Amino acid sequence: MPEVYSAPVTYRCNGFRFAGVASGIKKDGKLDIGIIASDGPVSTAAVFTRNKAAAAPVRVSRTALQKNAGSARAVIVNSGNANACTGAEGGRDARKMVDHTAAALGIHKDQVLVASTGIIGKRLPMNKVEAGIQRASKSLAKGGLAAFAEAILTTDRGIKIAHRRVAIGGQRMTLMGCTKGAGMIAPNMATTLSFVVTDANIGAAALRTALAAATRATYNAIIVDGDMSTND
Repeated sequence: MPEVYSAPVTYRCNGFRFAGVASGIKKDGKLDIGIIASDGPVSTAAVFTRNKAAAAPVRVSRTALQKNAGSARAVIVNSGNANACTGAEGGRDARKMVDHTAAALGIHKDQVLVASTGIIGKRLPMNKVEAGIQRASKSLAKGGLAAFAEAILTTDRGIKIAHRRVAIGGQRMTLMGCTKGAGMIAPNMATTLSFVVTDANIGAAALRTALAAATRATYNAIIVDGDMSTND
């Protein structure tokens, strides 16, 4: 069994940087654009909503993971607007978010995943989103998880962060992540956006297996109001 060791919680994980900024998508001026970036390509796994009305960011990220066989370098997330039920324009907007993030970080667009959460049925204000991506890319920091966690919130009352350091086989490693979600909670990827990073050396296939097993007993087994997500 992994041995948990004591260390100050600093919300840092080797090889990852985070940012959260306000771009004006939310009328109250709260943070609404977040980026996670890795120093290099990393094994990546994801589970998505099974809603047949999956939003554009879900479709774009699914395709990217299939194309790259479970590898990525960045995730761009916005809150305040779900970019769901927005037709072909929504698909183009999601791909623009990917393109602008890739350009800002100097990486290939196929290495970028995208997620959105918020109001359904409205186009993203892309001028604000693109400006926010530029600011977020310049704000990336190893200790920026709290800002990222705030930037993905919608109706949540506060940020939700988990952080664990363990020792396995004499090697210390970190697992940490954050999530959002307070309503539209139903099985088949309960309506949340959740992001977990680790500096453990694990391949994409093993990561997918572990994530699927964890999801079956958690996100796919809880319900609050019976509404299944379009975006998560």
